[in-house]
Amino acid sequence: MKNTLKKRLEQKQQPIGTFFELGSPGVVEALGRTGLDFIILDNEHGPFEAESTRDFVRAAETANLCALARVREISRPAVLKLLDVGVQGLIVPDVHTVEQVRTLISYAKYAPLGKRGFCPSRKDGWGFDEPAAQSVAEQMAYWNKETLLIPQCETVGALEHIEEIAALEGVDGIFIGPFDLSISMGIPGQFDHKDFRAALERIRNACHQAGKFCIYFTVNPNLAAESFRQGFDGVAYSLDASVLIQAYRDILAQIRQKTND
Repeated sequence: MKNTLKKRLEQKQQPIGTFFELGSPGVVEALGRTGLDFIILDNEHGPFEAESTRDFVRAAETANLCALARVREISRPAVLKLLDVGVQGLIVPDVHTVEQVRTLISYAKYAPLGKRGFCPSRKDGWGFDEPAAQSVAEQMAYWNKETLLIPQCETVGALEHIEEIAALEGVDGIFIGPFDLSISMGIPGQFDHKDFRAALERIRNACHQAGKFCIYFTVNPNLAAESFRQGFDGVAYSLDASVLIQAYRDILAQIRQKTND
């Protein structure tokens, strides 16, 4: 399956996604009718693992959503299982060092970039879908191209080495987690702080100088639009649960106001 998020990023279409926390295939199908370009199946903070993630990926495919997943940890099983059930990219949290990212590349990318184990799986119809008719080398090159590896920059360690991390072959882009990054910098939630703004510029510049994309997370729709104006390539907006709660609160407030008028 072609990676639609990758294509949108390459065509500068400013894709917008959200984090998936509620853990229901029905929610994925509903999100597919909103106009979102991608979802991030959150195996770090969400209450699910690879087996249920498979069902969410299937629902995303029927809803024409690109399904990424955030891994629970930097380990071979955590990376390999999500790729084999068919996620089209991995967001990787809690990155501190260049060596950690090299390890991730070895888990997530086939040779010659990495050492990902080769096995027919759901991602390729257990060997019966495209590009199964191609040679093993061609198949590995295809999946290396169509599967995105996206470390998060959310620690001072990652920030201090961001130029080297972004330039690594096998890293497709960087995802910025502003909350944890600001906490790691000792300025929690101070997104207008000059040091935080300088950090964002450094990360964005490192990505673009390396020919990679940069995705920003925000819970503020106004900041989402501003992020594109600042040069970020994609935006992940909020969480499905938070949007659901806020939407119902707003609707109920409107109903009660009109009822009392």
